[in-house]
Amino acid sequence: MGSESAAAAAAYKAEKEAWVTGHTGGSMSEATLVTAAALTTFILWASIQKYHPQSPAHQMLLVSSKQAKARIRNSFGSYLLDFTTLVVPMLLSCTLFADYAYLWSFATLVFAAVIKSVCGPNEDEILKKEKKRFKWRDSDDDFTEDDEDEKRNKASKGEDTSLIQEQQQQDQQDQQDGFRQRKGHSKGDHATLELEDSVAGGKKLKATKYEDNPHKIFLSVYRAGMMILTCIAILAVDFPIFPRRFGKVEVYGTSLMDLGVGSFVFSSGVVSARGYLKKETLPFTKQMTIALRTSIPLLVLGLGRYISTKGVDYQEHVTEYGMHWNFFFTLGFLPIFVTLFRSLANYVRFSILGTGVALVYQYFLSYGGLEEYIQHAPRVDIISMNKEGIFSFAGYLAIFLVGVDVGLYVLPNDPYFFMRRKSNKKKAKKGKLAMVLLSLLFLLCMGFVTSYGILHIPVSRQMANLSYFFWVITFNTGYILCFLLAEIAITINEPSALAIARAQAKANLSTASTGSGSSKKRVVAATVQLPPLSCPPLLEAVNKNGLAVFLIANVMTGLVNMTVKTLYTPNLQALAILTAYIAAVTGLAWTWNVQGWKLKL
Repeated sequence: MGSESAAAAAAYKAEKEAWVTGHTGGSMSEATLVTAAALTTFILWASIQKYHPQSPAHQMLLVSSKQAKARIRNSFGSYLLDFTTLVVPMLLSCTLFADYAYLWSFATLVFAAVIKSVCGPNEDEILKKEKKRFKWRDSDDDFTEDDEDEKRNKASKGEDTSLIQEQQQQDQQDQQDGFRQRKGHSKGDHATLELEDSVAGGKKLKATKYEDNPHKIFLSVYRAGMMILTCIAILAVDFPIFPRRFGKVEVYGTSLMDLGVGSFVFSSGVVSARGYLKKETLPFTKQMTIALRTSIPLLVLGLGRYISTKGVDYQEHVTEYGMHWNFFFTLGFLPIFVTLFRSLANYVRFSILGTGVALVYQYFLSYGGLEEYIQHAPRVDIISMNKEGIFSFAGYLAIFLVGVDVGLYVLPNDPYFFMRRKSNKKKAKKGKLAMVLLSLLFLLCMGFVTSYGILHIPVSRQMANLSYFFWVITFNTGYILCFLLAEIAITINEPSALAIARAQAKANLSTASTGSGSSKKRVVAATVQLPPLSCPPLLEAVNKNGLAVFLIANVMTGLVNMTVKTLYTPNLQALAILTAYIAAVTGLAWTWNVQGWKLKL
């Protein structure tokens, strides 16, 4: 009996290895359409939060204390809304509705439009009338104290005296209107105005200004969406409900999971750019020490994964990374090598360095015999045993470097901050950033067309060759641009707190003047009850513990595979298992965030 069960286990293991081997992939357009679910679900979530009167965002408008707002934001109902509108549609897009990805994304957008048309209030129309009546300027939205200082400096040089004169006239008009902007901020609230206790002549209006999220919403949603799709795919690939064409390609071709691996590296590069935006430059030894502190936990995880898979006789796909190598080793060595390239970044941009690495690597693949070695060399030593993982590292390093460069554009409020090293912009210029990303996207598209269309280099995730490099960075740059444009479209008719304050201050002066001179009652001015756009709490939680979430997803994937015969699982049962799995992964991330835990690995 024991020998029969061992034989059955060995046969099932061989069947599992064959299940993930020999794939040729699908089309690039299909992979793009499936990942578009992360974008369309964000639009749906924003529509519900902004326009549905029972949404958590609207409930937060009804309370004033930070504790009450935090309770609403961290409530189970808020998690349930995020999970059902953001995570479940992404799960369905790559499983049950994989053959109809374009229709699924379109249906999501239609649902978002219906919610806006049915539940959307009329405050926008009222505000437009106020804008036309009182002629408050859109330029008020972007005015900051730094802008004022800059104008004064120019005026002192005789370059722009008209600008400062215009602003002084506007300030005098504001004083006549009884408007005063309060410097304090109330995070999470929309702009509100109150008439202070003394409502007679000479009274002042007090404005409470919404403080923009210090994080980039579009970037947070992009990163968390990629992470959730990755976590879904690493388990879903073991079930028949997940199309075979979405699995990792054996040698040449494109697939959803091939795109996910490169996107994970690219997004890691984007957020790592924060360290390069600091003005001070640390000594090389200090930089390398920091890099090693980042790398060692990842390398330990890689070693732990290798030992655990060998210990439980887990199925392996040797031609993916090699006999001992795994993705954690690739991630672990990236900070060390990027630090070696950092000194060159003072003379040339990271994107140029990354492209140079990819070109040199492709030269050795095509003309140095490296591609022949990777595909056909026998596994006789430690290098040949792990040839796929070791040599593909050059391609992933190139992707990471370009990700760092995109991060240097995206993270600061001024896209050109890294080059100028000086900026006085307190408010992000989204339109300028969109133009920068569009220009960069055009150049990357030209690179992909050259490598894939003219040089006829087939895409290979296994080797991370030049066409794979351009495919991944082009897709991710375009994807970030799409999230940015979505944020711009959602907030295009959402005036800033200062603009609303100007209009409402003037609109409510008549209310103030009708009060009795001896009256000390506080009169609350009319407020536009549309919550400002924010990052979904669930996605924010995933981002705060991204690597821990990825590790937990890998552990749970192994546990499911050891307890369930995934190859024989019916579709509905598989969907239930996947839903429970991703709910557990995101639920842990949510709990960590609510408790204020940040796991540093």
